[in-house]
Amino acid sequence: MKKIIIDTEIYSNYFLFAAKCVETGKVVHLELYEGYPLDLAVLSNIMRKNTTISFNGNNFDLPIIVAALSGWDNAGLKRLCDSIIGSNRSAYRTYQDNNLPFPKWDHIDLIEVAPGMSSLKIYGGRLNSKKLQDLPIEPSALIAPEQREELRKYCENDLQTTQELYQALLPQITLRESMTEQYGMDLRSKSDAQIAETVISSELQKITGKRPSRPVVADDAKFYYQDPEIVSFFSGQLNNILARVIKEPFKLGINGALVLPDWLKKEDIKINGRKYQMGIGGLHSCEKSQYIDAKEGWFLIEKDCLGYYPSIILQQKIAPKGMGKNFLKIYKEIVQKRNFAKKKIAELTKEINNLEKELKNV
Repeated sequence: MKKIIIDTEIYSNYFLFAAKCVETGKVVHLELYEGYPLDLAVLSNIMRKNTTISFNGNNFDLPIIVAALSGWDNAGLKRLCDSIIGSNRSAYRTYQDNNLPFPKWDHIDLIEVAPGMSSLKIYGGRLNSKKLQDLPIEPSALIAPEQREELRKYCENDLQTTQELYQALLPQITLRESMTEQYGMDLRSKSDAQIAETVISSELQKITGKRPSRPVVADDAKFYYQDPEIVSFFSGQLNNILARVIKEPFKLGINGALVLPDWLKKEDIKINGRKYQMGIGGLHSCEKSQYIDAKEGWFLIEKDCLGYYPSIILQQKIAPKGMGKNFLKIYKEIVQKRNFAKKKIAELTKEINNLEKELKNV
């Protein structure tokens, strides 16, 4: 199956579906406007016979395409577009509320796979895309015939940016494809956290015979930091803070996240003459900017840890309430397989890069 990048543009009197083949670079435009019907056969074939790739397609583009294939006119597609953007509801609810069939297409959505939660334009900037462009015509506008070409060009540029993001995420997607085959669930469009939740729930169900339920947490619940018993400091200040943090009852805020106690917010932590402040996730440096010059005999290096947080979870035997040892057993297997797969992908990438260098020198 070919890999096809897709995108849509929706106006009250104009609908555009654009598709670009990753292998050939060929771009196809399908349009719907007064006097020009949408080519449903071609659109259906593109979606059914290829692996399509999008950015936020599961929540937005795919429901729009299903509606278009169901015979909706421009006004209806625009109303659906506005309701999706305005409601922030799940894709399942979108299909259900609009009596649309849930599609079974082979599709990869990059929005969850990409690190962080940013717009396509921001990812394009990080990837040094040649051209970044905002929507050239207001969403509420009526599209004149001479403006259609402008929208086609804009959509083509988004296709290019999406393709660049797809190529940058190939190692992550390859890993997800491997896990999809292993666990028999489509994990290609999921974030790391979503993959863990899906796989662990499925594996636990195999062991216990029932799907784990979400715990009910009271609004006034209190949480305590678990003493890892492997952490100590030379600094008396840091040891005192650790002892106090262990005894501190942490509470939940309105958004459901832990709230940092006032005393900890105000604590100025000094390490080697530098000032830091504590956050829920750890220490944060206080300077707005700094310049560090490595003097003779010194080097600046950046170190990354393989599976830093998973290692902490396993070392400290941290498991969700009600899952216990079964969770840790499954989690350990997933972490080991993930680390092995990442190592193999890194080795393969290195081999490919070396081969490309050799070919350039031929």
